[in-house]
Amino acid sequence: MEPTNQNKMAEEETPAHFDELMAFLDAESYDEKLEILHRMQYDLTNSFIETMAMSVDVVIPEGDIDERCRQLKNCLEAKKKYESSRFR
Repeated sequence: MEPTNQNKMAEEETPAHFDELMAFLDAESYDEKLEILHRMQYDLTNSFIETMAMSVDVVIPEGDIDERCRQLKNCLEAKKKYESSRFR
């Protein structure tokens, strides 16, 4: 008996740090996003960085994972600085 697609999906394990990625996507402030990025910095993958970057409308060029993480952090800090001051 073949397992159904639903059973296959239930059997598949969610990726490591999936909950942190979801928390990053749901975070309402750049401070929260920066905190989550900091917690995940040693466990990031290129896929996670791309997803996080897309969620805040930035593009992080391909390259070393540590450099990409630093670039994402810099983008978040700039957005925090300039976008939060627009609403004052």
